[in-house]
This record gives sequence, structure tokens and C-alpha cells, in this order.
Amino acid sequence: MRNPVTDCLLNHRSIRKFKPDPIEPGKIDAILHAAIRTATAGNLQAYALVVVDDPKRLKEMKLDSAPAALFALVDQYRLKRWFEVSGTPFYNDQAANVLISFWDATIALQNAVVAAESLGLGTLYLGTVLSENVQEVLGAPQYTFPAGLVLLGYADETPALRPRLPLEAVVHRNRYHVPTDEEIRGFYREEDARYEALPEETKAMLRKKGVTNRAQHRTIGHYTEELIRRESEAILANLKRAGFRFTP
Repeated sequence: MRNPVTDCLLNHRSIRKFKPDPIEPGKIDAILHAAIRTATAGNLQAYALVVVDDPKRLKEMKLDSAPAALFALVDQYRLKRWFEVSGTPFYNDQAANVLISFWDATIALQNAVVAAESLGLGTLYLGTVLSENVQEVLGAPQYTFPAGLVLLGYADETPALRPRLPLEAVVHRNRYHVPTDEEIRGFYREEDARYEALPEETKAMLRKKGVTNRAQHRTIGHYTEELIRRESEAILANLKRAGFRFTP
């Protein structure tokens, strides 16, 4: 069953080449209004959205490949201030608060992405924001933490839709189905075939790094243990810097 909303969602693609044209203020406002209408735990909206569209700031942040960037932050600071001026104790600096706020922030950001794409804009999520020091880069106070970052602008390319796993690989009915080895191989058959279709010189270069299949290409060749460790350490440092505690 299709409608304009599902068509928009089914046609999502990451845009890595944007036109320099600025986004009309009315469109930015419409995107932000759509973002804050998302579901939120306790109707507290424990997140912040930071629009960066000043060319100088974008260049400083190395985000100037697009005319605008939208940061989504966990924001317990605003709640802390509200509690303080209302004579209410603050203990929202714990794991539950971080995770629920993170959920709120990413849902709001996805609403913004869908709204932007429905208005003819292109978008690109940047996952490395989790290790970004938003206190330094954005002047964010304590009890804030990066949850997501999206680049926005008019697309200067029309990339093909990226492949996705079959529905049965990610959808479970009523309880989690633990797949067999054969089912796992079936889920990733097309991924493995794409690796086999690489030019022989590319595969020869990868073999020198110990890469002989698609899964190894993803780990040894890209998301290395060193990269994951470095990002994890930076994320933990971000949580500590922001004042969040993960022990009651």
C-alpha cells in the first residue's frame, strides 16, 4: 500500500553532493515544526535542535559541503534549569535519562529528515557526531550530549537507492527468531555477491590487508577495532564531560 508519505520514505537516499543554494527560511521553519511534533517521553522534549547555517561556522566545523546542518542533542540541562527555578530536585543525570532523551532526540531528527525530503531537500546523516565535543563546538552546557547530525540542502546528484537486507532478516514476528547459519548466509547473499563482483585488482589489494569477503571488508577494511575503540573512548569522555553518571 503506497501513499505520498510512504513514497517519500521508500525513496530515501543519502546525498553527499549538495548545491550551494541556501535553504529558504520558511522551509527550515517547517522542518523544525515537524521535528518538535514527534513523540516524546513524558512530553518533556528533553532534546535540543541546533541549526547551523552560517557559512563561516559550517566551514569551521568542516560541514560546508552543505548549506545547513542540524544537530540533535540530548538536553537535560534545560530540564535542570526548570527544576531549579521551580524548587524541584534534579536527578536526571543517570543512564535512564540519557537513553530516553537520546531516543527523543533521534526521533525528532528523523521527523526533520522526512519533512526535509518531502519538501524537495536532500539529507545526509553523519554518525561521527557521537564523539563530537559539543561543549566546545556548539557552546553547549553540561547535561547535553550529541545524539545525531544531519546535513541539509538541495541535492546536486541523484544516487541510486542503496540495497537493503530482505525483510525477514530484520523483522521478527511475536518473538525473536534466532536464524540458522544457512539463513544468515541467505540474508547476506546479495552483499557477498557485490563483494565478488569487485574488480580483481581491488580484491587483490584488499587481500593484502587480510580481507577476503564482504564481512571482513566491513570490519578489517572499514570499521576497524581501532576505530571503534577510539570512537567509544570519545563517547564515554563526552558523557563524563557532560556530567552524566551511569551508576545510581
